[in-house]
Amino acid sequence: MVISIGAAAFWIALAAVMIASGYFKLRREAQKQQTLLRLMERTGQLDEQQVKLLFPPPPAYSPHERPWWAAPPDPLAGQRAMRVGGLIVTALAAGIAVLSFALRYGTVNQQDVAQPWLGVAGLLGCLGLGLLVASLFATGPARKDGRD
Repeated sequence: MVISIGAAAFWIALAAVMIASGYFKLRREAQKQQTLLRLMERTGQLDEQQVKLLFPPPPAYSPHERPWWAAPPDPLAGQRAMRVGGLIVTALAAGIAVLSFALRYGTVNQQDVAQPWLGVAGLLGCLGLGLLVASLFATGPARKDGRD
């Protein structure tokens, strides 16, 4: 198994950042505990305001408020996604087609490479246009009054 030096350096750097982040988080919590211990030694009692400053309570969760990940989906999100995907795929197809046409005027090897890519560009173009047309027919939720 061959691992390049660049890949190894990346993973080592990533591990170092994660270890340092964990260390600093633990250190911050230990300093809070030390501060609380010193306050307790100095005064003999805990001041509720000081404790709340050091350790803020977690935010209150109401069962009626949904978190962002449990919110109802946007009814037109699929239509929007198809339009964006269709535009991206169509633009990619156009770029591949332009590059393939440019390569057709190159050397013999470049001309041989350009032919299959013209087919790929055609397939991607059809896929992109299909997504754009399908987005026109995508609808949101049904209306409550029964009309379309």
